Amino acid sequence: MDEIVKGLIKDEHVLVVAVNCTEVVEEARKIHDTWPTATAAMGRVIAGTLLLASTLKDKQKVMLQVKGDGPLQEIVAESDWLFRVRAYVKRPHIYMGLKGEKIDVGRAVGKGFLNVIRDLGLREYYQSSVALQTGEIATDLAYYLNTSEQIPSAVSLGVFVETDNSVKAAGGFMIQTMPQTKPEIIDFLERKLSQCRSSSTMILQGLNPLQMLEEAVGLPIELLLRSEISYSCPCSKDRVINAVVTLGKKEIEEMIEEGKTVEIECYFCKRKYELTLEELKNILKDI
Repeated sequence: MDEIVKGLIKDEHVLVVAVNCTEVVEEARKIHDTWPTATAAMGRVIAGTLLLASTLKDKQKVMLQVKGDGPLQEIVAESDWLFRVRAYVKRPHIYMGLKGEKIDVGRAVGKGFLNVIRDLGLREYYQSSVALQTGEIATDLAYYLNTSEQIPSAVSLGVFVETDNSVKAAGGFMIQTMPQTKPEIIDFLERKLSQCRSSSTMILQGLNPLQMLEEAVGLPIELLLRSEISYSCPCSKDRVINAVVTLGKKEIEEMIEEGKTVEIECYFCKRKYELTLEELKNILKDI
C-alpha cells in the first residue's frame, strides 16, 4: 500500500520522512504512457514532492518542477497537504539506457534548474530555484533544501522499472537535522546513510516506509504522521474556463474566428474538455 510516514528520531532533534509511492507512479506511467527513463524521472519527482508535502499545513500545496536541456525537457509534480499528487513529463517517450545498474536519469534531464513553488494560502506563491547539480533529482533536492531553505538534509529517491515497463518500486526518504541536533548524532547519521541500501531496493524487499527509516537511521523513531497517498487531479471545466480567461481577449477572439470547437487537454490527467463557439463568446463577453 502506498503511504507516507513522518517522525522524529526518539530523543533527538532530527526529522525523518519516508514514502512508498509505487502504485501512484505506476498510475502516472499508465496515464502518460511513459518509457523507462521518463518513468524513473517522473517517479523520483513525485516521491520528492510528497516528501516536501509532509511539511505543509492545511490547504497548502507544493509543486516541484525540473527543467533541463536534456531530452525530457520538463518534469512537474504537485501535491497538497493531504498527499493527493499529480504529475507529468513533457516528453514521455524517452529511454536513455542504463548508467551502471540504474536508469540514466541525469543525462535525460541535463543541465537546468529545479524550481519549488509553494502555495501557502497567501495572495502570491512562494517560488525558489537552484541550478541542477546532477539531474538525478535526489541530490538536486537535497542541494535545494541545504542552500535555499538552509535545512541540512539528506534525500534518497528511487524507482525500479521492470522489463515489461511497469513500476515495481518507487519512493524515498528525507532526513533533516535542526540547529539543536548534537554533532555526534550528525556524524552517526552520515556514517549510517553512507552504508544504506537504495530506497527502491528496500521497497522491492518489502519494507514499509517506517522500516525504511529505521534501517536508514538505525535509531528508534517517534511517529508524528502516517497517511495514505493517491494520484488525484482536481481539474474541471470551470478551471479550464478560468485558464482560457487568462489568455486575454485577443487570443480568445482568434479562437472564435477559427469557427471550431476548442479541445483542451489537462497536462496532468489527460482528461479532455471541449469549449464550443457559444461558450467562447460567453467567456469573451464576461471579460
